[in-house]
Amino acid sequence: MIKGQDLTYELGLSLEEAATSSTKVISYHEGGRQETVSVKVPAGISTGKKLRLSGKGAASPHGGPNGDLYVLIRVLDHPVFKRDGDDLLLTREIRFTEALSGTEIEVPTIDRKTLRLKIPPGTQNQAKLRMKSYGMPRMDGDGRGDAYIQVSIAVPAKLNKKQKALLKEMEDAGF
Repeated sequence: MIKGQDLTYELGLSLEEAATSSTKVISYHEGGRQETVSVKVPAGISTGKKLRLSGKGAASPHGGPNGDLYVLIRVLDHPVFKRDGDDLLLTREIRFTEALSGTEIEVPTIDRKTLRLKIPPGTQNQAKLRMKSYGMPRMDGDGRGDAYIQVSIAVPAKLNKKQKALLKEMEDAGF
């Protein structure tokens, strides 16, 4: 018996959706009729992964088994987070004085929480600070990736008179 043709359906997910297990209902056309199926999407799935739904493809022309439906995953770009495997990267800007003396900033997580992160004194521009286990869930269920916060130091384009005087004092003190 000849098996029916396999079909492919592309499913777009937001990064937040890819971070949690979910069930998606998809509709597609096969053999002149609309088919609707539920797809279990595991947490941590990434672009290019395929989920196979056995027997949900095209019917066999000769009475054999149906083909399979492959759901091709495409995780959409996120406005804040960049994904690197199971790790997430986001950039946060701090002032020059905060880089010198240290500060504490609020950082969002993919789970829609807000955490406080200490920026140590003397932090350099483009430094990456790690937040262990705040990245994407691993698809195999074994923990999570990490989140990395890249620090961008804002340098003022113009200084007022008081700032210039303070800068002169800092230069005189050896900065």
